[in-house]
Amino acid sequence: MRGDLRPRHRGGSRRAAVEALARRVVSPLTGLVPGVGFYARGRGGTRVVLTTCDLAGVHHLVGGAPAGPGAHHIGAASLDATDAVIRSLAESIERYAHYAFAVHHRFAFAPSADPPGPALTPDDLFDDDQFAGDGFPFERPDPAATLGWWRMTALTGGEDVFVPAQSTVVGYRPREGEPWSHPAVSTGTAAHTDPGTALLNAIQELVQLDATMGHWHTATRSVRIDLDQRTQALADLVDRHWDSRGPRPEFHLLPSPDLPGFTVACLLRAAAVGGPAISVGLGTGTALTTAMYKALLEGTALITLFSAGPFPPSDETAPSADELSRFLDLNGNVTHYSEPENARVVEERFADCDTASASDLPPDVTADPRTLVHRYLTAFRSTGKRLLYGDLTTPDVRHLGFHVPRVWSPDLLPLSLPGAPARLHRRYLDYGGYRDSAIHPYP
Repeated sequence: MRGDLRPRHRGGSRRAAVEALARRVVSPLTGLVPGVGFYARGRGGTRVVLTTCDLAGVHHLVGGAPAGPGAHHIGAASLDATDAVIRSLAESIERYAHYAFAVHHRFAFAPSADPPGPALTPDDLFDDDQFAGDGFPFERPDPAATLGWWRMTALTGGEDVFVPAQSTVVGYRPREGEPWSHPAVSTGTAAHTDPGTALLNAIQELVQLDATMGHWHTATRSVRIDLDQRTQALADLVDRHWDSRGPRPEFHLLPSPDLPGFTVACLLRAAAVGGPAISVGLGTGTALTTAMYKALLEGTALITLFSAGPFPPSDETAPSADELSRFLDLNGNVTHYSEPENARVVEERFADCDTASASDLPPDVTADPRTLVHRYLTAFRSTGKRLLYGDLTTPDVRHLGFHVPRVWSPDLLPLSLPGAPARLHRRYLDYGGYRDSAIHPYP
């Protein structure tokens, strides 16, 4: 773990490469994104560069309604403007690939009772109370109903299998008469110019959200991290670049029962100058301080974005059990917890924690991306988990020099819509059992 967490500066050649990519990707008329937004800090505020992007016209690819500004949740925070731009462009390419793949790929259509080949058929993820709720959007899996399928490669051994497209490809739209049993999210997808790094990032994101959902909806205790000499580089960055008028960032390790790496949540609270009552950023990696830094940047980005106004306004009060289904996007929950009277739910969840000094936590693991991928695959195999791989790299994305892998595991918890947690998912048993249906705070 290097002592300096700041992005490595590669001089003019790196900036030139990013500018060349931006010229191919960004255009108000023909670009994958119409523009890149830059958010300036207020005087005395946190000295971090935040960039955001929206996708241009992807709704035309799938016949859907146009998304509003900020709806795709594409953005990046960094101490370096060039780094923030390339991360936002890469995330834009990743999201676009989900929609473009849905157009390019020829899906197979068959009922679950007679799939097109070896298949993972939809599980029952929601309980009777959820289906009975007013406005609950999902339907029970019907073995006789025709679904769209695509083949994914089994990275953990065994034959390739067909999986439901609606659960794994964000841009897929169920055909008329196809029951919608579970939403797809982009978790487990990454875009990078190096295929090994892209695959590692995708796997780590999958593991991160499993630990995140496992912590939120069960009695699993997080570990509040006390900073010490192991995290001195991070503490120095916070002192130099983050707004000193608010409470210090608070970091929690979210433990996985059986998978490697660190998943960290960073709690940022409102400063004296205002802002959302609480924001929770997530970070992952095989080095603790790196995961903490990623979580800090994500939490900072959420605060900045919220203050700028892309999240829809909300006058929601604390939801009762039968009102949870109204939180069916990943904006309303963030708005909900921005209010002090609602933020106490997040505060109480993270207050139920253990405490450890950073130096007392497991050691970092540093290696090249392919070695780390192998380490994750070994952990999946040894714990009996399936990990599937699909390539979302369409010809136009490949022409840009990017690779977009998609990994998915039916044995890990997905990022749920806040009002529709997968209460019956078997993975919750590894976290001690499903307990709490409070809407989660993650975008």
